[in-house]
Amino acid sequence: MTWLATYIEQLWAVSLELAPWLLLGCLVAGLLHVLIPEGAIRRQLGRPGFGGIFKAALAGVPMPLCSCGVIPAALGLRKEGASRGASVSFLVATPQTAVDSTFVSYSFMGAPFALFKLLSSFLTGLFAGTLAQRFGGPAETISAPVAQEQEPSSNGARYPSLGAKVRGVWMYGIEDLLYMIWGWVVLGVVVSAALTTFVPANFFADLPLASGFTGLLLALVISLPMYACSTASVPIAAGLVHAGLPAGAALVYLVAGPATNVATVGAIFRVFGGKVIAIYLGVIVASSLLFGYLFDFLVDMDAMRIHDHAHHDHAHGWAAVAAVCMALLFLRFAYRDIRMKWARWQMRNHAATNRMSLRVQGMTCNGCARKVQAALQAIPEVVRAEVQFDAKQAWVTGDKLDKAALLEAVRAAGYQAEGEA
Repeated sequence: MTWLATYIEQLWAVSLELAPWLLLGCLVAGLLHVLIPEGAIRRQLGRPGFGGIFKAALAGVPMPLCSCGVIPAALGLRKEGASRGASVSFLVATPQTAVDSTFVSYSFMGAPFALFKLLSSFLTGLFAGTLAQRFGGPAETISAPVAQEQEPSSNGARYPSLGAKVRGVWMYGIEDLLYMIWGWVVLGVVVSAALTTFVPANFFADLPLASGFTGLLLALVISLPMYACSTASVPIAAGLVHAGLPAGAALVYLVAGPATNVATVGAIFRVFGGKVIAIYLGVIVASSLLFGYLFDFLVDMDAMRIHDHAHHDHAHGWAAVAAVCMALLFLRFAYRDIRMKWARWQMRNHAATNRMSLRVQGMTCNGCARKVQAALQAIPEVVRAEVQFDAKQAWVTGDKLDKAALLEAVRAAGYQAEGEA
């Protein structure tokens, strides 16, 4: 089998492991948005204090969301009003452990290891959330609820019917959150498959540096850039121990791996900024090494029950369906982005009288952007309108555009705008 065929096989293998959890995470975020009453998350996790951080870590430890699946769920919490510290605490604690991961860890590595991993993930979440709240940006206060796009209702409910609830889950979880991070997820899959293809499986087995603290560092280097599911990674971690790394290296891999892949880091940077990323990575690195060292110091390796299981097979039918659905969604998102970039290029090459750029304020999600776009395209003179939530801008092309009419359309949709060109 050529390297290209191997690489394609690894791309598919990583997608099988990632897709079900990623889509589940998006749907969990959508369910949180639809089912939890407005203001509830803000009341529980919105206060910028230790209580919200503690609750977020405690809720995240057993939740069955790994690496990329936790991103949309945590971003959903943040968008619903959770504090910066609580959101980061959830992001750190959740992907390292889950109920299924804990049982698999017990099966492969024994009870002391499984319990130590649970404790380390909880404490790491607390520490990261506390530092992010204190040093990750401007001091936060309890603010008024953010205006959200709502379904029409006669009784005041945000999603009054079952159909509206299902649509709300899809629009918020898939069309908004997944669309926001899809590019980083693709990058993470590509990088992870490349590492698996081109780095030999037993590369570190016979290295003199593979023992003691340097063995922990080697496990950290392996884990940092890779996509790693908290459950599927347990056999890999056990394999590292069988390959000659210290038992603590398995803990380092399982703490750092699920929380530090390219997709996760990119999404966190996009939402929280550079200070939080520095805190996030610093805490993950320091905590994984610390708890790995403590485990080797406190637990006798000879007493550990490490079983030589084969890697779990995730290529079930449901995983394949999820991977195909994920690929189709990403193709759709790519088409949407390409079309938007093409529209901008066309606008730059039209006469100045045929194009206009608006600065739009008040958008909180991609659903808001779609609402503004529909309002602009309803104007007869508008040939094309493209709205980007991240940039807070709308680009409009057409014949004899009336700036006042465009601004009024945006205001009628519930947002504020000002003309730029």
